[in-house]
Amino acid sequence: MTFNPTDLLAIAPEIAVLSLAILVIMIEVLISRSEEVLQGITAIGLLAVMAVSIFVRSTSANVFSGMVANDDFTMYLKVLLTGIALLAILMSKDYLKGKNFRVGEYYTLILLATVGMMILASSTDLVTMFLGIETMSIALYALAGFRSECSKSNEAAMKYFLLGAFSTGFLLYGIALLYGATGGKTNFADIGIAITAFGGDNPAPAYLYAGIGLIMVGLLFKVAAVPFHFWSPDVYQGAPTPVTAFMSAGPKAAAIIVFLRLFGWALPDMSIAWQPILGVVAAVTMVTGNIIALSQQNIKRMLAYSSISHAGYLLLAVIAAGTAGIRSDAAAGMLFYLVAYYLMNMGAFTVAILVSRARLDGDYQINNYQGLAANHPWIAGAMALFMISLTGIPPTAGFFGKLYVFSAAVKAGFIPLVVIGVLASAISAFYYLRIVVYMYMRPETAESSKDLKPTPAWKTIMIVCSILIIYLGVMPGMMMKLADSSSQKISSPNRVVTLK
Repeated sequence: MTFNPTDLLAIAPEIAVLSLAILVIMIEVLISRSEEVLQGITAIGLLAVMAVSIFVRSTSANVFSGMVANDDFTMYLKVLLTGIALLAILMSKDYLKGKNFRVGEYYTLILLATVGMMILASSTDLVTMFLGIETMSIALYALAGFRSECSKSNEAAMKYFLLGAFSTGFLLYGIALLYGATGGKTNFADIGIAITAFGGDNPAPAYLYAGIGLIMVGLLFKVAAVPFHFWSPDVYQGAPTPVTAFMSAGPKAAAIIVFLRLFGWALPDMSIAWQPILGVVAAVTMVTGNIIALSQQNIKRMLAYSSISHAGYLLLAVIAAGTAGIRSDAAAGMLFYLVAYYLMNMGAFTVAILVSRARLDGDYQINNYQGLAANHPWIAGAMALFMISLTGIPPTAGFFGKLYVFSAAVKAGFIPLVVIGVLASAISAFYYLRIVVYMYMRPETAESSKDLKPTPAWKTIMIVCSILIIYLGVMPGMMMKLADSSSQKISSPNRVVTLK
């Protein structure tokens, strides 16, 4: 691999976030442990990283010998992932107060997880893909167990670590088999080219299919798709709530994007093998996540199963991307969906923190929302909007997110999967709108009548998420145009634009 110093510009956002993580932990150790100081530095630093992602770009298309993508698609994702981290930081400020946490360590771990997600989202090589996954995962294991005094948090971290290590084994075996079957290729584009040589008198070896299957298992674990979802509810419930919100949006986005790059752009010639399997997984994931969510009385577990079902919707875009001529539409739909899902989930978890604070035990039971609208109408209104958008009811961002993904799947010919997705969305209305019923149609309780006292940071998150969800639901064209123009960069016949 040849190194060009200008290649560093392509990973300037990752370098900036990593430098910020080191700065935060050094300030805590050497200068100040003030939560306000550390949060302010972290938030301002992430805003600077967003600017770096947009304006500091390498002009080279062949970055690090094709191991890292350098295009508008990648820029879009880096800005999105940085935004997710920023809202998680803002959500964490008052949540951490009085809990005797080492705030600098906490913010550093979020930043390191963000670095891993950015590497993963820009990877066009099996090596950088694995590096991104492990950087992200190790930080998330620590974050899940950050409340060391809480047995549920310790349990969550242990389950996540053990099952995550198990899935890493599958991923590594799959990478090894794919490497061997393609003649020592690790670059996604090179893998795609090597696979085109199979056929006729040169059939693909059986271990190539095994390698693809094992990689699929490893990535399905990261997106919490059925049947690799068992860790998700327990980890979501046990982890600190801002961490749960962060995990529900960021890692899922990064993993689903690398899924799209690898299967949609490197392995479309093998789609006859992986599309049916992934179709079954997507269908079972959409249905199972929504059905189990119906019986949940804890809102964090309900949102965990909701997250599983949304992984199924996103997998439809991956499946559609395996069909020639549909890849750009599928990628654009996925990008829009990820933004919508990020706004809905971060807003919903912010309200969940607010409501749980009204209880002495910090409980997250759905019953706590009874009569919430009577004393806190604007908070109840924001939560109702988040739930309606998660259901996919117009005019909200969630509706158009599903519409664009479903449209790509229909164009690719996967109409039965889209029908299942629509029916699964109808099922989700029962548990999402149940929250609305509790808030507006049930008598208030002593808990719901308490003053929730949202902090300025939490007010900002709820207001910003609400405004953007409505805006993207009423005027989705601008965001979809941006998503479409970004996705055009990776829809070339060479499958990955970092190589010519």
